[in-house]
Amino acid sequence: MKGFLKFLFSVTIGLVYGLFFAQKPGKKLRQELKKSKTIGKDLLDELKKMDKESREAVIEWAKNSKELQEALEKGKDHLDAFVEKAKQLGSDASEMAQKEFKQVSKSAQKAASDLGKTALSQGRTFKNELEKKVRDKTTAKPKAKTTPKTKKSLVRSKKSSPKK
Repeated sequence: MKGFLKFLFSVTIGLVYGLFFAQKPGKKLRQELKKSKTIGKDLLDELKKMDKESREAVIEWAKNSKELQEALEKGKDHLDAFVEKAKQLGSDASEMAQKEFKQVSKSAQKAASDLGKTALSQGRTFKNELEKKVRDKTTAKPKAKTTPKTKKSLVRSKKSSPKK
C-alpha cells in the first residue's frame, strides 16, 4: 500500500512539475495528447523531456549564479573554520586531561606517602606499648600465694586472735 501511495504521489508531483516548466502551453499539450494513440507513452515521454530540460536549466543556473557560488564559498569557509575549531578544542581538552592526570597522580603519591608514614608511626607506638607491657610483667614481683579462706577457717582465726 505504501509503495502505491509513493508512486501516486510521485506521478502527481511529476505532473505538477511538468505543467510549471512545460515548453508548450497546457492547452496545446492536451490537444496533442487527444490526437495521440498512445497517450500514456506520449505523456511519459513529454514528462521525461521536460525533466531533462529543467534539470539542465537548474544546473546551468547553479553554475552561473554568483549568489549560489558565494553561498557555497561561505559555507565552505564556515565548515573549514568549524573543523579548525574542533581540532583546537580537541587539543585543548587533551592538554587539560594530561594536566589533571598529573595532578591526580601527585595527590595519590602524597596520600600514599602520608598513609605510609601514619602506619609506620602507629606501628612503632604499638610496638613500644607492647614491649612496655612485656617488661612490666617480667619485672613485677610475684605475689605470695594465698589459700582461699573458708568460713571455718575464718571462724577459727577469729577465736584464736587475741582480744584486747
